[in-house]
Amino acid sequence: MYFVDFPLEIITSIQEVDLDTLKCHEEVVGNRLSSFIDYLKTLDGDILMSSIIVCDETMIIIDGHHRYHALKHFGLKKIPVTFIKYSSPQIKAYYDDRISKSEIIDIVNSGKLLSPKSSKHVIYDKKLNTYLPILLLSSMWHFNLKLN
Repeated sequence: MYFVDFPLEIITSIQEVDLDTLKCHEEVVGNRLSSFIDYLKTLDGDILMSSIIVCDETMIIIDGHHRYHALKHFGLKKIPVTFIKYSSPQIKAYYDDRISKSEIIDIVNSGKLLSPKSSKHVIYDKKLNTYLPILLLSSMWHFNLKLN
C-alpha cells in the first residue's frame, strides 16, 4: 500500500465534471489507448478506476490522458475528477525538471499538445523526502459500462 505525506490543501475537491470542460496537455500513445479500450470492453460491467487529476484553476489534465480518451470513446459525459492546487511547490511536472508546469500551461494556452508522456507529474512526500507519482492522489470511482 502506498501513501503520500503531503499537505491536504493540495486536493481542493473531488467532483463530477463534464468531460468536455477538461483540457489535454499531451497526446496519447495510440496503441496504448486502443489496448486500454479493448480491456475495458472485456469487463462489460462494473469498473473501478482512478479518477483523472486536474488543475483546479485551468482545467488542465495533469494525470489521466489515456483514461480521459477511453471514457470519451465510450460516450461518458460526466466523470469524477480529483482537483489539485497545481501551483503548489510540492508538485513538479517531471521529477528531473525537464519540463516545467508553466511550460505546460503555456502549451495548452497556445492550443498545441506535447508528445505522449512528455510529463511525469510527481508530488513531494515529506516523510520519505522524495517525489512520488501524482497518481497516488487520485480518488477511486466506480461506474458501469454496459456495451450491449
